[in-house]
Amino acid sequence: MFRLLLSPQATVASAVALLLCACSTPEQQPPPLSTPIPELYERAMALVARTELDSAQMVFADIVRKDSTQYTALLGLAEINLRKRRLDAAIPYLQRAIRAEPGRVEASFQLAQVYRMLRREDDARDLLKKIVDKFPTYTPACMAYADLLMTDAPPSPQGALEQYEAILSIEPDMERARAGAAASRLRLGQFAQAAQELRDLLAKKPNDPHLNFLLATSLHWQQAYPEAISAYKQALDVLPTASPLRPMRQWNLRLAYLALHGTYPGELAPRYTISIAYPPSPSAVHFSDIAEATGVAKRDRGRGIAWGDFDRDGFLDLFTVGIQTSHGLYLQRGEKFLSANESAGFHDTRGGWSAIAADYDSDGDLDLYVTRDAWEGGASNSLYENDGQAHFDDRAVAAGVDDPADSFTAAWGDVDADGWLDLYVADGITGSKAANKLFLNSGSGHFSEKAGERGIDDRSKSLGVAFGDYDSDGDLDLYVANVAGPNRLYRNDGKRFAEIAVSAGVNRPSSGSYVPFFFDSDNDGDLDLFVSAMAYYEDFIESATSTATSYRSRAHLYRNDGGDRFHEHAAESGLARAFGAMGAGFGDVDSDGMIDIYLANGGPIMARFEPNALFVHRGDTYIDVAADAGVDNLGKGHGVAFADYDADGDLDFYVGLGGHYPGDLWPNSLYRNEGVPSHWLSIILQGREPNRNAVGAQVVLYSGDHMQRAEIHSGGGFGSSDSFALEFGLAARTRVDSLHIFWPSGRTEQHGPLEVDRIHRFTEAK
Repeated sequence: MFRLLLSPQATVASAVALLLCACSTPEQQPPPLSTPIPELYERAMALVARTELDSAQMVFADIVRKDSTQYTALLGLAEINLRKRRLDAAIPYLQRAIRAEPGRVEASFQLAQVYRMLRREDDARDLLKKIVDKFPTYTPACMAYADLLMTDAPPSPQGALEQYEAILSIEPDMERARAGAAASRLRLGQFAQAAQELRDLLAKKPNDPHLNFLLATSLHWQQAYPEAISAYKQALDVLPTASPLRPMRQWNLRLAYLALHGTYPGELAPRYTISIAYPPSPSAVHFSDIAEATGVAKRDRGRGIAWGDFDRDGFLDLFTVGIQTSHGLYLQRGEKFLSANESAGFHDTRGGWSAIAADYDSDGDLDLYVTRDAWEGGASNSLYENDGQAHFDDRAVAAGVDDPADSFTAAWGDVDADGWLDLYVADGITGSKAANKLFLNSGSGHFSEKAGERGIDDRSKSLGVAFGDYDSDGDLDLYVANVAGPNRLYRNDGKRFAEIAVSAGVNRPSSGSYVPFFFDSDNDGDLDLFVSAMAYYEDFIESATSTATSYRSRAHLYRNDGGDRFHEHAAESGLARAFGAMGAGFGDVDSDGMIDIYLANGGPIMARFEPNALFVHRGDTYIDVAADAGVDNLGKGHGVAFADYDADGDLDFYVGLGGHYPGDLWPNSLYRNEGVPSHWLSIILQGREPNRNAVGAQVVLYSGDHMQRAEIHSGGGFGSSDSFALEFGLAARTRVDSLHIFWPSGRTEQHGPLEVDRIHRFTEAK
């Protein structure tokens, strides 16, 4: 609702009358132009009192015609337009009022509120900052600025806390500011202080449902589980029986109870418990988190990840990026990894989102591309050129790929079939309408932006991208996941791409789409498509406690039917559930010859505790075995990257963990596969220059009546890079009859029979 701020003399009755008015009836005659301004003002206020807004607008306009600096009349015209939902029309009047009387605050504050309603968040933030600097005791603006800093991107809980504390220095008993300060401390990771402030507030308002839940969350983060359990119970006791908030509190109580007792529901009364529709399933494969032991348990609110031999010593190394922190380069040295940030030259503390590896300059070593900006404030992307000794220099500006737009993820692929790896970048995530970029590699160290020319300059809120030759015609096609939908499938027709998502049946989910990847889910020889989705916490909890398959946002699995057609198969395969799946990756972790899926889950709110999921492929269904496999981490997951880093024949993986706020900090995890009694085969390809790592190559394996297809990729998922080796699980099969290689150059080769349980290397003939 809008509030009329005409003058100190404006009565409460007239303001309320304006708020309640939905329409007005103009008088027959406007006042004569000769009428004095004070009389006109009284007439306008009388019309306002009678809710005759059109007539009041005419009188205010007459006042402004007589004197363009009349502050109250300009404010009246602005707010009448606001009441009529003409937000843009109100802005010039508010701006004129500010110029007329810069020493008054009402017009400036109202203009900031209008900017927020129009989603002009940067303008609102800038204006509110000016207001609180100029009018530090004007509580409404200070509160609005603090709330904005808490909720908008990039988040600044520290700035919000400072504002709330400034308000409390003036009004120490203002409960809303005290609650805001406590919530800010929770986001900053000051859990003990937040809990104490919340206890103080609850001493006066013991039945406040929001404050009770915040206290329980603060205690949960401290791992003070007995106190957290009591607080969760109180948070449930103060809610109505039919409240839609109950399942979230019951779910969090369940996790705290399990953490303390190892069993559930134990002695909990039925009103506190929640039923789980998917009890933990047994797993044939088990993992150990060895990140701490090996030196890679980085706490950086982990985002993109890349595996690769960056120092060319024959062993896989690890690169990871996080939020507003230095990158992490870890070189494998025996059973541990050595942090090499200093020697690598990674001193930049801006962090990153996507981290994808490729030898873009064909000099024999792996380079890195890192995206930035997204929801963390403006910063250009980086292209790190490797000198061959794991030292990197940022060549993004010189190469023409710095891309200052609001990027999220990216992927490498040779889209024009000239042998040089090109780069596609997802932009526009904040609603800027910036076009996605296609940087074509000239081979001389420079790229040219050609997304518009090629027909893939999507201007949606693009988040995830993936290349894959789904139609097996020898060129890379492209899928773009847009968080506000619809998604795009771009078929590569050589010189241009054709957008066919709707006709192909792969344009959903229509909201919440996050990260995609191409893979052969059913071993029928063509690439299928998986798209993860970011679901609301309450939807995730519903999906964990029911067998429904219809949610606002859920994962989609598209089976390739050939002929540019797919069919949605998530419900039949057990994947049509709601997860906060910000990251996703795939690989045959149990070596049974079927590809499995790992979901890195979570969401921005501090009270969200959602385990990651590992769906192993059994028959035609996927079953979540994360708990029994030891990979059901509660950390907010993003980047996921697979590699057999220890070369023992099974797939390990690294997960970047951490949330939206500085206090949502978790150590990243390196999950070492403890092995299963199955056979395996690892294929490493060396392509002809310039595509040395054979990005885009497809390999088809035949063993009796069993077939598998895999494609080398860099990107997909949450802007991460698996190792370039293709890992095939063979279960009990002891022989590979033949292996067919489809090189990106168009050349095909056949090899076999091949011995199992070993690494095979193939070099493309010149």
